[in-house]
Formats: sequence, structure tokens, C-alpha cells
Amino acid sequence: MAEGFLHPCQETTVMEDIGNNFFLLLLRNSLLQDVVLDEHNNIKYCKMHDLVHDLAGDIFKSKLFDQKGNDGEKLSQVRYFGWDSPSDQIDKINEPGRLCTLFWRNNYISEDMLLSFKFLRVLNLSRSGIKELSALIGKLIYLRYLDISSTEITTLPHSICKLYNLQTFRVNCCYSLKEFPYEMGNMISLRHIYFYSSSQTPLNLGQLTCLQTLQYFNVGLEKGHRIEELGCLNNLRGELCINELELVHSREEALTAYLQEKSNIYKLTYLWSHQESEGCEINAKHVLDGLQPHPNLKTFEVVRYLGTRFPSWFNEQSLPNLVKLKLSNCRSCKEIPSLGQLKFLRHLELVGFHKLECIGTTFYGIEVNNMGSSSNNAIIQVFPSLKELVLENMRSLTEWKGVESIPTTSGVRMFPGLEKLRISYCPLLKSTPKLFEILRELSIKVVDSEMPLLNLCSNLTSLVKLSVSFVEELTCFPDEMLRNNVSLQHLSVSNCREFRELPQSLYNLHSLKSLIIQCCTNFSSFPVPSGENYLTSLQNLQLWSCGGLASLPSGMLEKCRSLQNLRVNYCNNLVSFPLHAGDMPSLSYLSIAHCPKLDSVPTGGLHHLTRLRELEIGPVSDMVDFEAFQLTFNGIQQLLSLRTLLVFGHLHWDSLPYQLMQLSALTHIHICDFGIEALPHRLDNLTSLEVLRLVRCKRLQHVDFSDAMPKLQYLTICGCPLLEALSDGLGNLVTLQQLRLENCEKLEHLPSREAMRRLTKLWYLKIKGCPKLEESCNNRSGPNTQWSNISHIPKVKVGGSIIQDLLSFA
Repeated sequence: MAEGFLHPCQETTVMEDIGNNFFLLLLRNSLLQDVVLDEHNNIKYCKMHDLVHDLAGDIFKSKLFDQKGNDGEKLSQVRYFGWDSPSDQIDKINEPGRLCTLFWRNNYISEDMLLSFKFLRVLNLSRSGIKELSALIGKLIYLRYLDISSTEITTLPHSICKLYNLQTFRVNCCYSLKEFPYEMGNMISLRHIYFYSSSQTPLNLGQLTCLQTLQYFNVGLEKGHRIEELGCLNNLRGELCINELELVHSREEALTAYLQEKSNIYKLTYLWSHQESEGCEINAKHVLDGLQPHPNLKTFEVVRYLGTRFPSWFNEQSLPNLVKLKLSNCRSCKEIPSLGQLKFLRHLELVGFHKLECIGTTFYGIEVNNMGSSSNNAIIQVFPSLKELVLENMRSLTEWKGVESIPTTSGVRMFPGLEKLRISYCPLLKSTPKLFEILRELSIKVVDSEMPLLNLCSNLTSLVKLSVSFVEELTCFPDEMLRNNVSLQHLSVSNCREFRELPQSLYNLHSLKSLIIQCCTNFSSFPVPSGENYLTSLQNLQLWSCGGLASLPSGMLEKCRSLQNLRVNYCNNLVSFPLHAGDMPSLSYLSIAHCPKLDSVPTGGLHHLTRLRELEIGPVSDMVDFEAFQLTFNGIQQLLSLRTLLVFGHLHWDSLPYQLMQLSALTHIHICDFGIEALPHRLDNLTSLEVLRLVRCKRLQHVDFSDAMPKLQYLTICGCPLLEALSDGLGNLVTLQQLRLENCEKLEHLPSREAMRRLTKLWYLKIKGCPKLEESCNNRSGPNTQWSNISHIPKVKVGGSIIQDLLSFA
């Protein structure tokens, strides 16, 4: 459009529509393909076939300045200077007046350059680093497209308002720019403007009658910023968000925006601030009443509405095409509008209705006569197209009534298409409807009573995903609840303190892929499998902080050949854990950690886990001796896929399992809580190691790297109070990039200056909780200073302060 290729005609008068028709033509002929749609079926992205791309590039190259364009004949034809064009050669263009498109990434653009390219139609300075725009920008009178997004520009020159032909102005992510020049109303050709939501809206926008794209309008009190500026913008289309609606004083003032006449806006957001004042509830209702949108609206969001009730136009007659609705933080509202008959509504979120106590039958929009029957005898569908429903942060809500509470004689189908339901932070909720025909995903969080969960699941047979957290009264699931939902694939229970057990029907879930029990302090038992029912599809099993769990049934994990991720962590009373390694050929992550009473550890079966990539194990019970613990690692050297190992020991264990020194493919190792006094010399066998962490090895006194690890990049030594010095062998770690030394109270000396200088790739050093070393590093001129040893490192952090940061300076 900016280059003049789109010409209005009698059939299509809007240039953007012409361009869209061309786009669709290319798409129909497969020159463009693989489109990605948004929720309104608008095309967001697409791909171009490689052959088409090469053809287009071949045609285009004679007009584009590139590294090879150095002959005079070609330079005279240049019309485009792209991001990949060499910016230091732009002065070679011998006919700058022909240039129509300039993409510029340098942090400076000279005034001479602006003057020489006076016929520019497209100027893109986005992400260029430019901090100031020259006043001569106003001389580019042919400019149609200007993009200064993601720059550090703080003010715009007033001359920019002389760009009377400018059609598109992009100012996204210019966080330093707070306001626009006051004469922007003169830019009468402007059709699309994009700017950061917190920026002040340009003055007198109502004069820009060609404007189609205006993503944000921030209402002000002074003339030129009032909501009436929207009234003349009849061509607005797409998305619009109106902020600071508390500054609109009446219904009559709201009507001056004429939003009901703007048929091309498909997404609309209204926002109030929480600056409540006397009478604000009544005024907010009148203002919202005057902001009734056009019936074509598809997505609607109302945020921080101050009224107690919604206007009467919240119904199927006024919003017949609504697809998505979100009412958020309407803290004073005591009732929800009648929405059940919105035929195309697919997504509904009701959030932050703090004073709402009951979701009643008016929510469904069903008329009932005095005889207790519906106004007609046809089948009534409530929310016929709704796919997802969210109820969140309703601190006073106690009851959600269903249509079963309406004495009707005709049939009612309630939520016939609902697939996802999320209820969260409704602590007082006690009752819910039961009629959900095809619900697939259910999430309940911070609801004290177990009754909503039990009600919702009482008739369900279609669940695929169930997530329950912070349900204080929940003790167990009814056996029939799992038995009736045989398609369940994901089950998660977390932070339910009274939850104690799972029912026998757990093993009927042959489709179950993920089972997570987390922070359920009284959870104590799994059922024992019987017959031929096993968790054969299970891929992910996680048990976290289950304080009552002492053991798992011996057959529970048999035949789990699909299991990929197994984590048992922080189960303080777990004594035994059966690991059928031979039955787990798919396992890639295994963690049995921080279970301090575990006295039965698997021995010698790890070599069966041929796909294992990450292993975390320990600490185990004090009753387990080192030799028994060491047997766990028998055969581990056969695991060629193992890349990460976290191993936790005890202070009285003065050595590491010898098998660890044979893991030549290992890239990460974390050694914690062992009583070793020095690193084993055979650690140099770990030739692929990239990350080494030594944590809380409280007897460690010597760290010698005389045998280099050729790929080590990250080294952390933390919580080793007896360590006094690092040897010069550290200089052998020539690939080291980051070194962290923390909480080593006696550490006083780093390797010599010569050894440290060999670490040419080291760019980050952190020293914290090492008081002696911190003092010698901060003291740059004293007799015992360590500063000269580390002064070449680009980034150095000592204590809580960064004492050198050459990277930021650069």
C-alpha cells in the first residue's frame, strides 16, 4: 500500500481490502501456504514455498542494494535498501532519489541522508538503536510508512505532523516515549497507528477520519482526549481497547463515541481504574450502557467495571455474534448478566466478582412462566456453543445453581458442548450443577469444600484431564468417579492436606499418561493392583511431599513400559520403593531424592534403563551404609544416554561411588553432602563434562584440577567451609566460562594470576558468602589483594555488588 500498488476501484474502494484480496489469490494458488489462524479465523502467519521464494528473490534482486551491487548500472536501479544491505555502502547509491524503501538498523541516521532520499515511501527504523529523530523527517513528504518501534526515542519532532501522506505509523515498544506532538490531528491520511498502551493517546484523533487501526485509546479530561474523539472514526476496524473509563461522566458523553455504529471492530476491551469515588457505581453503569457495541462484535472484555449490575444490552439480541467474553475484577457486581442464549459464545471467563454470592438461573437466559414451565415446549439449549468456562476469584460465591432447579416440563440441554471448566479461588463454593455432557478437562483450585468436585463428577464419563488443588476437605475420590472416566489421561492432586488415598479403580485407567500427587501431607496409600489391570499407558509419575506415604505396592509399577518420567521427592516417611527397571525401557528421567527414611534402595538394575538421560538419587536413610548405596550404581557405565547426574550422600561418607568416574558421556554432575576431603583424581575420566557443582561437601579441603576436563564450562563450589584455596590446576580448565564460589567461609586464595589468565573464556565470576576472599578482591591495592588475579574477567560479582561489568560497558 505504501508503495502505491493498491488502487481502489468501483467494486473495492478500500486499499486494505484490495491487498487482502491479492493475498487470498496467492493463497488459493499455493504461492503462499500453511496458514495459522487466530481465534477469529484471521490469518496470523503463513509460509512461502522455497521455489516461490527463490523466484520472487530473483525478480527482486535487481532493485535491492546488496553486497554485490557495485556496478553503476545496477546502483542506478536500486529502489530498496533492506536490513541485510551493507549500511556502510549506502552512499554508493548514485541516484538516491529513486530509493523508495529504506530499512535501517544503525543507531544514527544523518540529516544529509534524510534529505537525499526525499522520495522515500517506506522508512523502517525499528530496533535500530536510534535515540533521536531529526526534525528533517518532516521533509519526507512522500512517506507513507514509518516504523520506529523498539527504539529509545524519547520525543518526536513536531515536524513529523507535516507528513500529510503518512498512512501507517508504528511506535510499538517505545517505552521512553510518553506523548505525541499535539498537531498529530493534521496527519489526515493516517490509516493505521500502533503505539504502546501506556503512552498518552495523540491529541485530536477525531480529525483522523481515515483511521482504521487504533489499538488503544486512553480517555482524558481535556478537550482532544475525551471519548468523543472516537465518534468520527467510522472506519475503525479490528481491535480497540479503551482505558480510564472512569473519566467519562455520563451516558450521554459515552454515546458520543458512537461505538454501536462501528461495524468493523471485532475485538473490544473496556477498562476502568479502581479510583472509586462517591456515586461511581451508578455512573459506571450509565457509562457502560452508553458504550453498547455493534452486533458484529466477536470478542469482548470488561475490566474493573465499578457498577453493581450490567446494562440490559448484555443479551443475545445485542451481542448475537459474540465468541469470547471476559468480565474481570468487577468487584461490586452482585449478579451476572443473562448469557446462556448467546448462540456462538465459545469462551467465557468470569473473574473477580467479589460480592457475587450466587450464580442463579437468570444466568442461563431461560424464561419461565408462572406455571413453572418454559415459555415454549421445544428443547432448550443453554450455552449451546460454549467450549471453555472459567470462574475465578469469587470470594463470596457459595452456590452455583443449575437448570435442574427450574421446574420445567420440557427438555433442557445445559452446556452441551462444554469441554473445559476451571474453578479457582472460590473458597466458599458448596454446590454446582451436575449436567455436563462431554466435559474433558476439569480444574478446581482453592475451593474448601469437596462437594463441588463430587457434584461435577457425579455424572461425568468423558474426562481426559482432572486437576485438583487446595481443596481442604477432600479425603479421597469415590471409586466410581475414576471407574466411569476410563478415558482419563492426566490426573493431578496437589496441596490437599486431608487427601489420603486413591481408589482401586485407579488401575482401570488404561489411558492414564500422567499421575501427580504433590504436597498432600496425609497421603498414605495406593491401592494394590489386582487381576490384569495395570497402568500400562503411564508416562509420567510424580510424588512430591507426601508425608504419609511409607511404601508403594510392589506391583504398582509393573508393566509400565511407557513410563518416561519418574520422580519421588521429599516423601519424608517413605521407607521402600520398588523399582522394576526391567519393565521400564522408556524411562528417561529418574529421581528418588530427599526421602530421609528410605532404607531400601534399588541395587544393580539401572543398566536396564537404556534411555535414561537424567538421574537424581539420595540422600537416603542413615541406616544405609555406603557400600549398599554404591551398589545402586552397578552397571551405570553402560548407560550411554545418561547426561545429567545429581547424587546426594552423607557427611560420614568419605568417598564417591567409583562407578561415577566411568561416565565418559556425562555432561552435568552435581555432588552434594558427601564427606570427601578432595576431588578424586579419576574425575578427569569425565571427558564430556560441561557442568560441575560441588555443594555442601563440608570436609572438602582440596580441589585440584591438574588433570583437565576438556569441556568443562560451568563450575560451582558452594557450602564447603573448610576449603581455603583453589590450586593453580584450575588454569587447566581452558573452556571454563562461569565460576561461582559461595558460602566457603575459609576460602581466601584464588589460583595465581598466571593460572587465572589461562582461563581465556571465563567471562563471569561470582563470589558470595566467602568473607576473606571478598575482602581481598574488593581491596584493589592492599598487600594481600586478589584483584590482579581476576581483573581481566569481564563480569565480576563480589558479595551483593557487581564490581566489574565490561559486558554492559561494551
